[in-house]
Amino acid sequence: GDGYGDNTGGNASDAFPYDPTQWSDADYDGYGDNATGNNADEYPIDPTQWEDADGDGYGDNPAGTNGDQFPNDASQWADADGDGYGDNTAGNQPDAFPSDATQWEDTDGDGYGDNAGGNDADAFPDDATQWADEDGDGFGDNQAGNDPDAFPMDGTQWIDTDGDGYGDNPTGTTPDMFPTDASQWADADNDGYGDNAMGTNGDQCLNTPPGQAVDSTGCSTSQKDGDLDGVMDDQDACPETPAGEQVDMSGCSGSQEDSDNDGVMDAFDLCPSTPLGSSIDAAGCADSQLDSDNDGITNDVDACPMSAPEVPVNGQGCAADERDTDMDGVMDADDFCALTPTEEEADSTGCSNSQRDDDNDSFTNDLDQCPNTSLQSTPDSVGCSPEQYDDDNDLIDNTIDDCAATPAGEQVNQEGCSATQTDQDMDGIKDAYDLCRDTAAGHGPDLDGCSEHQKDDDEDGVFNVADRCKGTDANQTVIDDEGCALNQIDTDGDGVNDEEDDFVFDANESLDSDNDGVADRYDDAPFDSARSEALAEEGGGGGFVYAIIVLLVLCGLGALLVVRRNDEAAGMGSAFAEANYDDAATDHNMAGETKALPQIAETQEWEEDGVHWSKAADGTLSYYDAGSESWLVYEQ
Repeated sequence: GDGYGDNTGGNASDAFPYDPTQWSDADYDGYGDNATGNNADEYPIDPTQWEDADGDGYGDNPAGTNGDQFPNDASQWADADGDGYGDNTAGNQPDAFPSDATQWEDTDGDGYGDNAGGNDADAFPDDATQWADEDGDGFGDNQAGNDPDAFPMDGTQWIDTDGDGYGDNPTGTTPDMFPTDASQWADADNDGYGDNAMGTNGDQCLNTPPGQAVDSTGCSTSQKDGDLDGVMDDQDACPETPAGEQVDMSGCSGSQEDSDNDGVMDAFDLCPSTPLGSSIDAAGCADSQLDSDNDGITNDVDACPMSAPEVPVNGQGCAADERDTDMDGVMDADDFCALTPTEEEADSTGCSNSQRDDDNDSFTNDLDQCPNTSLQSTPDSVGCSPEQYDDDNDLIDNTIDDCAATPAGEQVNQEGCSATQTDQDMDGIKDAYDLCRDTAAGHGPDLDGCSEHQKDDDEDGVFNVADRCKGTDANQTVIDDEGCALNQIDTDGDGVNDEEDDFVFDANESLDSDNDGVADRYDDAPFDSARSEALAEEGGGGGFVYAIIVLLVLCGLGALLVVRRNDEAAGMGSAFAEANYDDAATDHNMAGETKALPQIAETQEWEEDGVHWSKAADGTLSYYDAGSESWLVYEQ
């Protein structure tokens, strides 16, 4: 009923057919153009705006043309930077920075926004003289403003009272340890003396350890070396070391200390670590530190203090030639058997019978009943080979003993026979009882085994068989080969034996008392040899001629007697011929193989170049092997 038809296609059609107060909408924004009707369009030709609640001339649609950013505040409508503060400086809450969305207020009017999070924020919003604080320490960077920051780039420092370039804040960066002294600022060792040696009270000993007291130069005892020995005074146990002497870590030289408390200063002590309480020599050495024989064993435990140089020793300092480990009386250097039982006696090589096997038959000597078994033989359970048994104990083994039952104690020959078992001359008398062991065959012996060809009853050197004078006295001298003495011969057959006959070849004469060659019956002075010669001379030589004739006669008779006796001897055999025959017979009987007495050979032992050798009776050569502790046959 507003006079506008509802047909939208007809003339003067009603844009709001149900609202009689509105009918036209020129800008087609849904709001009627009738200013007095319902939902009237305050901007009828602007489809982006239709309402202005605060009446400031700017539409309330912020997205429309000239949209009011503050639709309920007639004093503000624009906000170019969109920070919520109006651009109208005369309006409510005007934006002091209309083109900066991060700032809008500047309380102190210094041109820096109060928003600490905005651009160019005013660090001091209530102080127009300060606005920047680059290091954020609360002191402004404007040196002409209030409380200016002396160190604008250092948040730990801001004041420098003495102007030396070091901040007064003791906890800040490079603080000024001396804030009122421009010549000092650092005290690295906190000893109260500045590190600038040229400044007031300069520290002559930098880096003093914490807690150490210092002197007027800033030096502690750990930084000073009063005696110039290279050891600081706080560590120097000997602070007055003589110049030039070498010191130890405690600052003491050898002339100042006795490290081992043995009473000898180290400078003169050849043994500086003597055990406490030890007796020492003049050089400061105890036996536990000395090795007099240089064998590696100190004197206090060296049982052999005089060992030869460079000779190996045992833990008691004894070389092999100084010790006898098994107490067998042979030093180890010469002992081939190192573990000889205590109760056994050892030989010169240090081996007892229980350790030796001299004949190498695998039986030690103490068990071996046959100690010289040959290497080629096979021993039985007691170490004996067949050729070593000797049932009659005559030292001839059974295999070659021709007389197996020789009586005990009798000496035998190499066939094992004693004199009571042999009869060399086969005369039926055993040699033990045969006084004549070379009786020739056919010569009948007596009970003593002697024939007439072997006996000399009167002991005149002529055997009975040839002795014509068998009763020759022992004090008589035999003068011929028939066993006759002078008192048994009467050469001239005058009844006077030759011993008493002064004219042995003159049967007519037998007596010459004065031995002047003139028979007594013709001698005018038979008892005066000188006188009878004188008478002969006085007689004109007749007596002398007579004597010569008598002598010739006697010589002729003697020659006849000798010829006669030789003929008789040829018939019966002379004593010397018989003796020669007997000797020849003896030689004949003894001819042939010689029966020598048995040779009882013993094993020979010797040492050569450190090797012990043994040669058995059969010639077998062996050597002692210390490794196996046995005798081994030497293979040539």
